[in-house]
Amino acid sequence: MQIDEPPENALPERAVIATPGSVAQRRGRSWSVLRHRNYALLFWGQLISSTGTQMQIVAVAWQVFLLTHSAIALGLIGLFQAIPRIIFSLVSGMFADAFDRRKLLLVIQVVLAALSAILALCTLFHVINMFIIYAVVLVAASVYAFDFPTRQAIIPNLIPRERLVDGMPLYMAMIQLTGIVGATVGGFVIAWLGLANTYWIDVISYAVVIGSLLFMAVPRIPAEKRTLAGFHALIDGMRFLRIHPVILAVISLDFFATFFGSPMSLLPIFASNILHVDAQGLGILLAADSIGGVALAPLTGRIGRIVRQGLGITLAILVWGICIVAFGLFPVSLWLAALFLAGAGAANMVSMILRFLVIQIVTPDEFRGRVSSVNAMFAFGGPLLGQLEAGLVASFTSPQFSVISGGMACILATVIIVALVPNLLRVQVK
Repeated sequence: MQIDEPPENALPERAVIATPGSVAQRRGRSWSVLRHRNYALLFWGQLISSTGTQMQIVAVAWQVFLLTHSAIALGLIGLFQAIPRIIFSLVSGMFADAFDRRKLLLVIQVVLAALSAILALCTLFHVINMFIIYAVVLVAASVYAFDFPTRQAIIPNLIPRERLVDGMPLYMAMIQLTGIVGATVGGFVIAWLGLANTYWIDVISYAVVIGSLLFMAVPRIPAEKRTLAGFHALIDGMRFLRIHPVILAVISLDFFATFFGSPMSLLPIFASNILHVDAQGLGILLAADSIGGVALAPLTGRIGRIVRQGLGITLAILVWGICIVAFGLFPVSLWLAALFLAGAGAANMVSMILRFLVIQIVTPDEFRGRVSSVNAMFAFGGPLLGQLEAGLVASFTSPQFSVISGGMACILATVIIVALVPNLLRVQVK
């Protein structure tokens, strides 16, 4: 696949991030973006809701392991999450560009809260089984396919354009923070209060974000620029990506890396059978990735101002692959394993910040939903399909071999893509 660096005049004026003077004025002021009321409502509401969602992820993985003790069963969680997200991704982005994004998010949160309530009730009355879990995971993933592009597309409407370089990295750091808090607390809540109560806490967290959305005032896309849901809207979105191959380049690199290098589905097996820890240890392993990301939170502003974004993304993914290989090679203690996963998380944080900045700054508002949906298809499809790949390899070989070979394949895929697309290393949004 040949991806060329676009000519300078192919990038719209909105691609200009900042002048040296404006960068100096904003240095150290990333948190001041929370003074914008609508952005703050989304930020704090999402902080609580995402924490609950991470707790639910731990609960589902642990419950599947308790019911089956199967690597393939754990890997199937990723498959049932990936299929609807890939299928509905382009359609969901079209919806985000055609309808009121705030109202669409409200409907999405209500449905997701109801699905968590189903898991809680089925667990409470001891009728839970693999069919119910997979069905809920499948429906929830279908709904999430509409959540991600809508949420990403709405952020630039909540803050001035010149504050995106502060707002987007801060938002990504918050998502990583919820991974730490949610996964760690989730392990303890499962141990202390049980699986059903963990699901109920997730339901409550959705109520918080629903409240924050009700108090938000979000400007709509002007009628003359609003897309109409239909086939032509999808074609227009694909045409935009063809004109701006810089976006397709960075998200393709991320997809192949996460497909081969995501060990998340195997962490319950590592926790129980290799590291010999319980649900609390699993929570620490699941949180380690996000711990590494949040450790870079004080540097998000500087990361966001890296000039050669293509080179930064490439190096970050190579570091990710190296850390995954090390995690598989040296599972000698819980804390060493968590350290390697944290290193991978830090690298992933750099990649995410640079990738999302490129996408949001280059893309006009009327295309953000569709472009964000393509990004979602790559960003979620890679690791979710990778969970199935990791589970299958582990079932035929061993969990350690699956993780090590996956990390090495991640590194190899990155090298091959860079060799095929040398201009990727020179990609930069000015």
